[in-house]
Amino acid sequence: MRLGDSSSEQSDAMAGTPPLTQRFVHPDVSPSSTAAPSATPHDTMSALAHGQKDRLGRVMIEPDRSSWYPAKDAARALKKCVRRLYTQAYHSWSEIPNSIRQTIFNNFKTMCTWESRYNLVIGTTFERKASARLSSWLKSVRDSGERPDWMLPHVFDELGGSLHTGGAKTVGTIAREMEKELGRTPIEPEVFKKTHVREKKNESDPDVWVEERAEQTFNDFHKYVAENLDSSVQLTHELSTQIWKEKVVGGTHKGRCYDLGSRNDVRRLQLDLEGIGSSRQAEALDGVQIAAMSDQITKLTAVLTESERRRVAEQESMSETVQQIKEQVMNLVRRPTTSAPDDTDDESDEDDYVDLTP
Repeated sequence: MRLGDSSSEQSDAMAGTPPLTQRFVHPDVSPSSTAAPSATPHDTMSALAHGQKDRLGRVMIEPDRSSWYPAKDAARALKKCVRRLYTQAYHSWSEIPNSIRQTIFNNFKTMCTWESRYNLVIGTTFERKASARLSSWLKSVRDSGERPDWMLPHVFDELGGSLHTGGAKTVGTIAREMEKELGRTPIEPEVFKKTHVREKKNESDPDVWVEERAEQTFNDFHKYVAENLDSSVQLTHELSTQIWKEKVVGGTHKGRCYDLGSRNDVRRLQLDLEGIGSSRQAEALDGVQIAAMSDQITKLTAVLTESERRRVAEQESMSETVQQIKEQVMNLVRRPTTSAPDDTDDESDEDDYVDLTP
C-alpha cells in the first residue's frame, strides 16, 4: 500500500499505531516543545517510491527487516542529525536525555519520510541504530586519541578518560568484574589502569595508555601516596577514592569525576571526622579537608540549634494560648446568670383574660 492510498486498511493501521513522538517525549517537556512536521505527507499527495524525495526534500524510506531501505540515505540522515546535536559529553545513547533524543529524531524526520503505518518500527530502528552508531563513533575517537571534526573541543576534553578501553562496558561493570576476580573491592588506580591501558599482545610489552592525560593521572596518584602516606597505612577503597577525587583529579564536575563516571554520579563520597579511621589515615588528609568538615559540622549545629529555639518558642506560645482560653472559660463560669421568666405566669394571664366584646 502506498502513501497516497486512502483505504480503510490505512486508517486502521494509523489508529492502531501511536505516533512515534509519544514514545520518546520527556515527561518534563511539553508536547508543543517537541512538535515537528509530520513524517508522512497528506493522503492527497501522490504515492512515492522508496528513494524518491517529496516536495519538502525528504527521502522516502521503508523498513527492511532490521534496517531500512534505502539504507544509505537513511544512514546518512541519522549520522548528520546525531552528530549535529551531540553538544554535550554523553558517554552513550541511553545517557542522552529523552528530550534531546526526541529533538534528534524530529531532525531526522526533516530528512526522511515514510508511511504512517511504519511509525513504530521506524522509531524503534532509529533508536537501535543511533545507539550503535554513537558507540562506534566514540570507540573510534578512543582508538585514535584525536578529536574528530564533528566533536566540539569542550566535549572531547570533558570525555577525556571516559573514552576507556572497556568498549561498550561501563566503568562500573568493569569494576564489578574485577571485584569478582580479585575477591575484594578494587581501588581506584587499579580500575583506572584496567580501563585506560590498551590490551597487550605479550605480557612483557610496555603499557600503552589511551591518552597522555590518563598516564599522568595514574602517576600523580602514586606520587601523592608515596609522599603523604606512611608505608604502614592501609590504602583502603574509601581512602583511595578520597585521594583520587580531591588530590589527583581535582574534584567533580557536573556530578562526575575523571574516570569514576556514573559510579559516583548520585553520591559524592564524604568522610566525617568519626569515619576517617586510624590516626595515620587522618594524617593523610590535610588540615584543609579537616577544617572544611569541621566548618560543615559547625554550620549544621547552628541550624539544629536555631530549629530547637523555634520549636521551644512555638511551644511556649501555644501554652500561653491554652492558658488564655482556660481563663476565659473560668470567667464565663463565674459570671451570675439571670432567672428565666416563670412559664406559669404566662399561663395564668391567659386564664384571667376576660373578653369584653359585646
